[in-house]
Amino acid sequence: MTNNSILPWLIFLIPALASAAEAISGRKRPEQSGLYAGIGATLTFVLALIMGWQVWHGAKLVAWNGQLYVDGLGALMAVVVSTVGLGATIFSYRYMRHEVKVGKTTRERLPLYFSLIALFISTMVWAVITNNLIMLFVVVEATTLASALLVTFYWKRESLEAGYKYLLLCTIGITFALLGCVLIYAAATPHIGGHDAMLITAAATVASKFPRELTLLAMGFLVVGFGTKAGLVPFHAWLPDAHSQSPSPVSALLSGVSIKVAAYAMARVMTIFYPQYSGVALLLVMIGAVTMLAGIMFAFAQDDLKRMLAFSSVSQIGYVVMGLGIGTYLGFFGALYHLFNHALLKGMLFLCTGALLYTSGTTYISSLRGKENKNVLTAICFFIGALAIGGLPPLNGFWSKFTIFIAAAQAGLWWATGIAVFTSLLTLACLVRAGYLVFLERDDEHGEPDTGECASAPANPGFRLPLSMAGTMVLLAGISVGLGLYPPAISKLVELAAQSIMCAWGG
Repeated sequence: MTNNSILPWLIFLIPALASAAEAISGRKRPEQSGLYAGIGATLTFVLALIMGWQVWHGAKLVAWNGQLYVDGLGALMAVVVSTVGLGATIFSYRYMRHEVKVGKTTRERLPLYFSLIALFISTMVWAVITNNLIMLFVVVEATTLASALLVTFYWKRESLEAGYKYLLLCTIGITFALLGCVLIYAAATPHIGGHDAMLITAAATVASKFPRELTLLAMGFLVVGFGTKAGLVPFHAWLPDAHSQSPSPVSALLSGVSIKVAAYAMARVMTIFYPQYSGVALLLVMIGAVTMLAGIMFAFAQDDLKRMLAFSSVSQIGYVVMGLGIGTYLGFFGALYHLFNHALLKGMLFLCTGALLYTSGTTYISSLRGKENKNVLTAICFFIGALAIGGLPPLNGFWSKFTIFIAAAQAGLWWATGIAVFTSLLTLACLVRAGYLVFLERDDEHGEPDTGECASAPANPGFRLPLSMAGTMVLLAGISVGLGLYPPAISKLVELAAQSIMCAWGG
């Protein structure tokens, strides 16, 4: 292991300092809001790439006497969080100023928004590099508190209700995760003792010696706790409301990375017990199957694109949990690979909804059908995301889903394979149908007359997207296409992440 006392520390401290700078400077110069958050997100992204590069070449980074630990899994998650975080921050700069222009918020509140965005990124990065059981709970809960104010940012009745539901369900749910972590600490203390018993890497070395009843109870608490934050069925009720009421860049963070951080926590902690408790792994496969099928069925019934994408995220997190539950190297590889791909794709799709709001003023499919004031780049990026998440080759979503299919089949879980394939087809149909209705259907195709203010008025002044917004979407779409055409560009880091889980079994 490489003792690195600076890099892991800086990676979450930088966005935290950016958050403080936004809050302080925004009081005097609100017109500069977003500057420090952008700088912090950029530096965090660069540091995450440096960490990933070091881990790629065999390093494992530790700091603060083992409290911070970065292996393949931590490096992969840091890259995911920082990439989507940077994209959301850049996209927000012009997007939120447009929200001020149309009266949805005020210029004086922009410093609060960018301060919270930076704080949200900081807490998520800290969560994926901490090696402390109790701190893992604390920081995952901190991601909820930081993002709850973003969910309620517009301060409308609907957003306040969504924020209340988000706080209530996630806080109660994550409390179960705390109980699970405390039980693991209590079981590890007799074998390790004191301070080291809180370290996840240390607990993994003695996991086979824990009392069976206590371990099963702890894992049950962890599934409920982190599963609520991840949006697993039946703990998902907060997710569609929170995603649909948030500003679109926040939705990209919530769906792209926030629920993945909870899935990461499950992968980091629960998988150390798999060799002795294969039944729990099978339970995760079942939960994943129910989640993916229920999520996409709910998505079909939505008229609001943001709610549809939110339910699609519920479905896609089911693939990640199923892969983790298969309990083989190939299953872990597929789960983490899909976690990375879905973060990019769903983050991009939520930014597309932000672009639609910018140009058309709505995200409702029924209102967007047949209207022409929609940007071509938005349509292209949306269809790339829809086809990739649906699992169409050779896009990146196909490779990760196909890996999970193979892993489930090799494990003899043919029923799970069938559900996963069927859900993938439903996902493709759901998102492509939505894309067709929004971007391709003409007025005369659904029988509505071309009359009224919306039809006769010229295109929205925001018809042409600002470079920062369009560039962010195109970049994420380009990365997704590139990784589909050349999977080795990321597969090595995913391999190291999957090996990190397997290595924990051997201590």
